Amino acid sequence: MEDLTQEQKDLNEGAKMFDWGKWISKGIGVWPLAPNDYLFTTTFLYFTAVMTLEWVDLYTCLGDFEKVVDNLTENLAFVHIYVRTLMLRVHIDKLRDVMTESLKDYRTSAFKNSTEIKLFMTHINKGKVFAKVVITFIAMTEVTWYLQPLTTPSPPVDNRDNETISILLPYHFYVFYEINDFKTYVLTYLSHGPHVVISGFGHATSDCFLIILVFHLSGRLAVLAERINALKNKPEMNGIQIKSIIAEHIRLLKMGENIRSAFATALLAYLFNGTILLCMIGYQILVNFMTGPNSDLMQYFIFILATYFIITVFCIVSERLIFESTKVCEAYWNCGWYNMPREHINDIMYCIVRSQKPLALQAGKFAYFGNSTLTDVTRTAMGYLSVLRNFLIVN
Repeated sequence: MEDLTQEQKDLNEGAKMFDWGKWISKGIGVWPLAPNDYLFTTTFLYFTAVMTLEWVDLYTCLGDFEKVVDNLTENLAFVHIYVRTLMLRVHIDKLRDVMTESLKDYRTSAFKNSTEIKLFMTHINKGKVFAKVVITFIAMTEVTWYLQPLTTPSPPVDNRDNETISILLPYHFYVFYEINDFKTYVLTYLSHGPHVVISGFGHATSDCFLIILVFHLSGRLAVLAERINALKNKPEMNGIQIKSIIAEHIRLLKMGENIRSAFATALLAYLFNGTILLCMIGYQILVNFMTGPNSDLMQYFIFILATYFIITVFCIVSERLIFESTKVCEAYWNCGWYNMPREHINDIMYCIVRSQKPLALQAGKFAYFGNSTLTDVTRTAMGYLSVLRNFLIVN
């Protein structure tokens, strides 16, 4: 009884990973089990308004190539966060289904023995570490970006026009009025503050949901593989037990499909924008080295590190899913299915065929995330950068 109590405590501790997603997502009204449409509409309208101002600023910069690149470096980063936040609401029903199923697995009755619980918790603990690191990294990046104007030397004041002050704001949002006194500057600066919270919560929620759901699913797949492997040691296994394994496999496949489709558009946006961002940031770094390093150089290095870090996390998470679903396929092959009764052989063969297509994260309908994704993104970004580099040579 004491062992069961301790095991349940371990499972309860693992389920706290969902509490982190709950706390963050509730800040923008997209917690799947209790969505707040009013809060989401309010925050998303603000996000839409500031993104519109960002694009207006881009339009006003079209005559200056350097300003266009500077705007797009920031603009594209917010575009993918905007898309990913929207996709959380669009696919909230799928996320609700996956989370409802996932939370059922945090009871000792969902496992056959303590070995399964330990195997499952190994994956959950890894997921908790990943989620903590990503959430912390996103929070630090958002706050650093917002406070960057306060730590950067201000450009010189234009004394020919005493009514206008040269100032630095955290984002490239178009300002349609003159900032000619300190009070106006402070109010304008503070008006950008909600964007830190909304974009940060949207970014962190999307990443947190993806990490905890994929590691949860990979943990259940690992447990399933162990149950299938046990079949070869139990020739007396009856049909009910085999059907139970197949039913669990079908449930996990459905969860995996919902995860894939819920995040496919968001991952496509990040993959596309991330490739261009690496190109843009690389160009900014080249400009800094050619014109003399300045205070922006460290910011660009942090930005390119953040972009690579998130893409790497997606690749690692997807590879984890591929690895565990492949182990399920191998377990079916090695379970001694050819010695089973005819009706069980047919069932196992269908499972083998289905499991040969492993679960993975997908960017739209075009590409899967895996070990080669980071290399492909880097190669494509460097190809674009070689084109942009010509502008430096010409100038």
